[in-house]
Amino acid sequence: MSPACLDIWELSPDVLEQDMGALWSMVDPADLEPMRRSVDECASRLTDWDHQWRITTPSGRKKWLHGMGRPTRDSDGSLLWHVFVIDQTNSLAAQESLHLSEERFRRLIEAIPNVAVQGYDARLVCRFWNGASTRLYGYSEQEAVGRNLLDLIIPEAMRANVVAATRQMLETGEAIPSAELRLLHKDRSEVHVFSGHVLLGHRGEDPEFFCIDFDLSERQRAEDARQLLQFQLREAQKMEALGTLAGGIAHDFNNILAAILGNTSLAIEDCPEGSPVRTSLREIQKAARRARAVVQQILAFARRQEAQRGLVDLSAIADEVLSLLRTAAPPGVSIALTADHGLPAVSGDATQLEQVLLNLGTNAVQAVSGRPQARVQITLCPSPCPHDAQADVWQVLASSAAQGQPGVLIRITDNGLGMSPETAERIFEPFYTTKPRGQGTGLGLAVVHGILKEHDASLALHTREGIGTSFDIWMPASDQSAESEAVADQEPTAQEKDTAGHHVLYVDDDPLLTDLVERQLSRSGYRVTTLADPSDALRRLQDGAETFNILITDHNMPQMSGLNMVADVRRVQPHLPIILTSAVVTDDLRSQAAMAGVALVLEKAGPSHQLLDAVAQGLGRTPPP
Repeated sequence: MSPACLDIWELSPDVLEQDMGALWSMVDPADLEPMRRSVDECASRLTDWDHQWRITTPSGRKKWLHGMGRPTRDSDGSLLWHVFVIDQTNSLAAQESLHLSEERFRRLIEAIPNVAVQGYDARLVCRFWNGASTRLYGYSEQEAVGRNLLDLIIPEAMRANVVAATRQMLETGEAIPSAELRLLHKDRSEVHVFSGHVLLGHRGEDPEFFCIDFDLSERQRAEDARQLLQFQLREAQKMEALGTLAGGIAHDFNNILAAILGNTSLAIEDCPEGSPVRTSLREIQKAARRARAVVQQILAFARRQEAQRGLVDLSAIADEVLSLLRTAAPPGVSIALTADHGLPAVSGDATQLEQVLLNLGTNAVQAVSGRPQARVQITLCPSPCPHDAQADVWQVLASSAAQGQPGVLIRITDNGLGMSPETAERIFEPFYTTKPRGQGTGLGLAVVHGILKEHDASLALHTREGIGTSFDIWMPASDQSAESEAVADQEPTAQEKDTAGHHVLYVDDDPLLTDLVERQLSRSGYRVTTLADPSDALRRLQDGAETFNILITDHNMPQMSGLNMVADVRRVQPHLPIILTSAVVTDDLRSQAAMAGVALVLEKAGPSHQLLDAVAQGLGRTPPP
C-alpha cells in the first residue's frame, strides 16, 4: 500500500496491518452492499474490477473513490489483488455541481411563464422545449423534442432563409440578430414573437443554439386597442365638430325655412282654389318641409335634437327614401319598393326612422354596386310580432311586444357579396367598418341599432357570402291612424279672428322673420310691434307708454339670449305672457324656459299656424279645432 493510499484513508500502516477491515468500515452504508457484490463477482470469475464508492474518513471528510484492480491466483491457490485507487472527490463534486447547476437552469427556464425557450442541434433537431414554448406554439415537450425546427414553427416562405441564417451562425459563431417574426402555431395559425438566439459550443461536441421567443400577442392587442381608441377619439371629435356645425347651420337654415314656409302659407291663402300657382306653392311648401326634416336629422345624428315621437306612416317614409336612393345610386342598380295598402301606423320619430331606412338602403346599394344584375328590394307588409330567429338568421334585437301583436315588417334585401359570420357579428359595433379608410366612419349601423332599440323594434340579419344580405325590421303597430297625425302639419282652416285690441311685441334679429310674423299676425287681426334689438324691447316695456298683451322673442340673438331677456322682462312685467322661439328646440331649453316662466317654446321652422295657435293660447284663448 503506497503512501498515497494511506493519505486517502487517513490511516497509519500499523492500523492497517492489524485490521484491514478498517477500510470497509469507512464505506458509505448505501454503497457497502454494491461494493461487496462487485468484489465477490470479480473474485469468483477472476475478471477485472472497476467500481466507484463513497467513504467517510476518521476526520469526517466525505470522499468519492474509484478503484480498478485485477485478482489473480497465487501458487498456493490464494487470491492476490492488485488494486489502483483514485480519489475523485473533486472531480465528481464538480460534476455534481454542474448537474445541479443545469437542473437549476432547467427549473428556472421552466418557471418563466412568458419566455419560450427551445434548444436545437446543428441539424436543427429540437433538443429542449420549455413549458412557455408549449403555451405559445401548442406542442408538448414530448411532441416537440426530436422534431425539426422547420417542421415545427417555421412558415414555408421563411424556411430557406432560416436554413441559410442558422448555417451562417454555426459556421461563424455569430448569433442571428433578434427580430420580430411571424411563426406558426400547432394549429397553423400565426404567432407574433420577438425572437433572439444564443449559440453554445461544447468541447468535443457539436454546437447547439437556443431560440428565446417573447410573445408579442398582448402587445399587439394593446397596440390595436390604442389605435382603435385614437380612431374613436378622432371620430368623436368629428362628431362634436359636426354637432357644433349642425347647431350653427340649423339656426340660420331654420330661420330661412321658417320664412319660406310662412310666406308660402300666406301666399296660398291669397290664391284662389284651383289656381296653378296654388299647386306650385304647395310643392314649395313640401320641399321646405323636407329640408326641415333633413336639418332635424343632422341634429339628431349629432345629438343636438331629441326624438319627437308621433304617429308615422312608414309607406310615406319609404317613398321618400326610395327617391333619395335612386338619385344617388350608380348606373345598373335596380331599386324597387313594394308596400301593401293599408299599412298600420307606428309610433316613433319619423326623421329617425327615415334615417334607419336610408342607412340600410345606402349600405345595400353599396353592396351591389358593380355586381351583375344588381338589385335592392324594400318590402313593407303587415306582420305579427316575429318568433325567435331561425338557425341561419342572427337576431340582433328582439322586441318586448307579445307574440302575435300586429305590426309592420320592413325587409331590405340585396344580392351583393354578403358577409362572413365574423363580419356579421361586428357590423353594429360603433366605428367598425369594412369600407376603405376615408370612405366610412362605422357609425351608420350603430345609429340604426340605437334608433331601433329606442323604438322597441326587432331586427334580424340574414346573410350568406356570395349570395346577399337581408335586414328584417319589425315595429309594433299603433291603434291610431297616421292620417290623423299628418293633419297637424297641414294648414288649418280659417280661424275665428277674435283678436281686436291685442298688442303683440315680437323681438328677433332676423328681418325676414320680423316681416313675416308681422304680416301673419296682422292678417289675423293682431296689432304687432316688431323689434330687432332686445334692449329696445326692454326700454319699451319699462316705459309703460304702450300696453303689450304678449311678448314673442327669439332665443339666439347676438345682443343677449332670449332667456336673459325673459329674466329682465320678469322684473318689469312679471305677469306678461311670453313665447320663446328658437331654430333648435331641445328638452334642456324647454326646461330652462319653464323655470323662467315662459308659457310656450316654439320651433321656428314648424307649421306656420302654430304661432297663431300659440299666441291664442298665451292670451288665454283656445283656438278653434
